[in-house]
Amino acid sequence: MRPSLILPDDVKPKGFQIKKQPVQKYVAIHIERPYDNPFVTIPGAYRTLFDFMRTNGLERVEHEVIPCFETEGEGMDVYIAYK
Repeated sequence: MRPSLILPDDVKPKGFQIKKQPVQKYVAIHIERPYDNPFVTIPGAYRTLFDFMRTNGLERVEHEVIPCFETEGEGMDVYIAYK
């Protein structure tokens, strides 16, 4: 798996291949302190999203889009693509 970055349209770093993807819907969850117990908290966030998707009849999208990603800052947001 290769790392991916989501960039504003006006940012074009040299030496990197830029790929565009169509507009995509994602389910998301926020983790307030993900590194207090990361091997439990982060996988638990993914399980919660998968349970939410299954309960609501949402299917994962894995082709031609970034299928899932995390953002970091004060907390962490986890995203999974769905159709």
